Amino acid sequence: MEQTFVAERSVSPANGVERWVVADARTYDLHAEACAFLAGLRSKGRSPNTERVYAGRLALYLNYCTQRRIEWSCPGFMALSGLQQWLVTTPLPARSRRTPAAPRYRSQVTANAVMTAVTDFLRFGALHG
Repeated sequence: MEQTFVAERSVSPANGVERWVVADARTYDLHAEACAFLAGLRSKGRSPNTERVYAGRLALYLNYCTQRRIEWSCPGFMALSGLQQWLVTTPLPARSRRTPAAPRYRSQVTANAVMTAVTDFLRFGALHG
């Protein structure tokens, strides 16, 4: 899948504080709603690792929606069901180009973790308009 959105670590030049953001892969414009959600995680005192993992999962979700022309802010039941299925049936990118390995897939547990991040993000969006 082509990456339209990526999770990136940002460092403030003013104070050196590290944060995770979701940005457009070509222009590096920030995805405002995803970044607001990640800032909300920080304000709740969540671990920086939680923020990092959620940023990657949100980028994955936004890419999925972009590829399928789904409005990310109101996906509907069938779109979310399709995401769940896609997560476990689509092979992951190869780790190395040297040796062709058997395709790897996400486990159902990993797919559920991605869905948790997505539903938290959508719930955040619903609460904050």
